[in-house]
Amino acid sequence: MLGFIMKFLRRFTYWICLGIVAFALVTSCHTSNRTATPASSAENCRVVQHTAGETCVPLNPQRIVALDILSLSNIVALGIKPIAAEIWSPVEGKVGFPAHLANKLKGISLYSYSANQPNLEKVLQLKPDFIILPSDPSFQAVYQQLSQIAPTVIVPWAEISRDWKQHLIETAKVFDKTEVATQLLDGYYQRVEEIKQSLRVLQKSSQQQPFYVSFAYVSNGLTLAAKNSFSGIILNDLGLLSPKSSEGLALPVSEESLPEIDSDVLFIGAYQQSDRSTLDRLQRKPLWSKIKAVQQNQVYTVDFQTWYGFDFLSAHAVLDDIEKYLVNAPQNRIQ
Repeated sequence: MLGFIMKFLRRFTYWICLGIVAFALVTSCHTSNRTATPASSAENCRVVQHTAGETCVPLNPQRIVALDILSLSNIVALGIKPIAAEIWSPVEGKVGFPAHLANKLKGISLYSYSANQPNLEKVLQLKPDFIILPSDPSFQAVYQQLSQIAPTVIVPWAEISRDWKQHLIETAKVFDKTEVATQLLDGYYQRVEEIKQSLRVLQKSSQQQPFYVSFAYVSNGLTLAAKNSFSGIILNDLGLLSPKSSEGLALPVSEESLPEIDSDVLFIGAYQQSDRSTLDRLQRKPLWSKIKAVQQNQVYTVDFQTWYGFDFLSAHAVLDDIEKYLVNAPQNRIQ
């Protein structure tokens, strides 16, 4: 009896040990597979560091979704075509783009939202394989949810002081297209120099004095774009921004201080259609006639979205307006 018990215990111990070894082998294989999975998927993507951490961006994404007009415009400028974009709009369901950008968005599905955050359900329905957006508190709040839908990158914006040129470069880094971004900016600077040269020739031929240009917009009241604004940077590149221009992005202008706008040329735009009536009322005010540019008949209405812009394609559209009004139209030249 004792011998039987001892034999049974030996066999029991044998099977227990065999089970332990088998379990260890299976666990090892599973662990190995888990380790190999990221490595194998990494062959099809690049790890990109960004403001919310790091994301493995697909090497050749086919279903890109942009969640703002800035990202949308810049990736299109880089030669990348997203399948869709969801853009904030003050009017739900209505997406409006300036002509220079609308012409480049054919074939891209465009949606809008008027809430503080993008419509995650709509993003999910689009089945993206990559999502791109700029840093903003409203976007960062839903980053985790977006990341569960598809790889998501938040491109720096506030962190780079809303520098539109740097944003183009940062966007290009995401897609490994920094060389393309550099070429685009080189083309921009070349065009700036050509316009500056054209203006010098005109000034010399007509014996004009150097003149300065400002951009103002109406959104409830009147605001003057400052030195670090999108249009301010472009005008400064052209050598047209007044040395008296204030630092920062914008300077509210009261009715009483209208005569203090001392630029020779004033480009002006309205934020929304309803703001156009505000602009009309403002132009009927007696103090409006005290503005230097008004007295010189050098006030031009332009598209607000274009001049407020902050994207590469809008920068060229601003240069288009400069050429249209200050270079190519003899009747508009300052005397």
